[in-house]
Amino acid sequence: MRAITPARLKQRARAVKLVLMDVDGVLTDGLVYHMVDSGGALIEFKGVNAQDSIALSWLAQAGLRTGVISGRDSAGMQKRLEMLKVSYIYQGRLDKRAVFEEICRRAEVDACETLYIGDDLPDIPVLSVCGLAVAPANARPEVKARAHWVTKACAGSGAVREVAEFVLKAQGRWKAVLEKFRAP
Repeated sequence: MRAITPARLKQRARAVKLVLMDVDGVLTDGLVYHMVDSGGALIEFKGVNAQDSIALSWLAQAGLRTGVISGRDSAGMQKRLEMLKVSYIYQGRLDKRAVFEEICRRAEVDACETLYIGDDLPDIPVLSVCGLAVAPANARPEVKARAHWVTKACAGSGAVREVAEFVLKAQGRWKAVLEKFRAP
């Protein structure tokens, strides 16, 4: 792992303007369920942890842009991401580095101002160039080796929430989230 000191990790988190991630194995636990409807069409199901979902919306409310780069297409995920105000949604793309560079251009941010969460081999090209590279606890060993930080939570079980809270706290925006819900 290309781990960095806690102080350097916080410094990189303060610089983040754009939070990007893979979907399957990051936002979801990686399981994809299939069934066929009465007309013979394939129906796909994925589960997204509600705590990860609300964390994405908090990032957007705090003024940070979010996005996904996924190798799979999913109409259901598209709708869910739109509901969560995700700014950049790229599905069916395994050329993740090219998509990452396109998103950075569109968002007018430098790679050093981005955070990327990935779990599998297609994510390594982005993890190698982003400002803060993160892997969920259950990511592939090769991915963890490229990450600056490996979350305590597994994919689909709070890893995105853990990252979002860390970034919001590092940027001094967490108090506003707590105040919104009258939390201590």
